[in-house]
This record gives sequence, structure tokens and C-alpha cells, in this order.
Amino acid sequence: MKGKHKSVDKHLKKNILWLEELPNVSKVVLGVSEACRHKYSPGHLRFKMDVDGGIKINGYSGNGVMDIFVKIDPIESRESIKEKIVERMGKS
Repeated sequence: MKGKHKSVDKHLKKNILWLEELPNVSKVVLGVSEACRHKYSPGHLRFKMDVDGGIKINGYSGNGVMDIFVKIDPIESRESIKEKIVERMGKS
């Protein structure tokens, strides 16, 4: 993981590193982390929405939820990235 924002739950960090290694993923930008309760296990990644240049996903940790932006280049491979996330995390 590169950049200033490195304070991530160990379960979530493993899956973010996996995301960065996927083909056609050019960047993973970690957003705001909010402390809250949720039903997902720590480290779970869940697709949120399509946005210009990539997708937004939620990353769940033992402390709460984190917004994550995944920059995809070329954008045509967006669906395959979403399928790989669902394959790894299971349908949610």
C-alpha cells in the first residue's frame, strides 16, 4: 500500500492489497472510515456504485466501514473487476 493513508484494519489490508494486484486496477484510493456496527465480517469488500473512472466499494473492518474508490483503466473491464470481488467475497 502506498501513500499517506496506511492505518487500516489487518483483515481489510489483506483484501485491499489483493485489489491493487488485480489486472486493470490502476489505483485504490482509501476514503473516510466511519465507526459503526455492521453485519459483515472484518475484511469484507462490497460493491457500492459505478462512478466516472472506476467503482466505489465499502470495506468493512472490526471498527466500522471505509469508503474505497477503485480506479479502473481501461474502464471497459469494470464488470470483470466487480465479478472478481463478488467471487472472492461471496454474494452480499
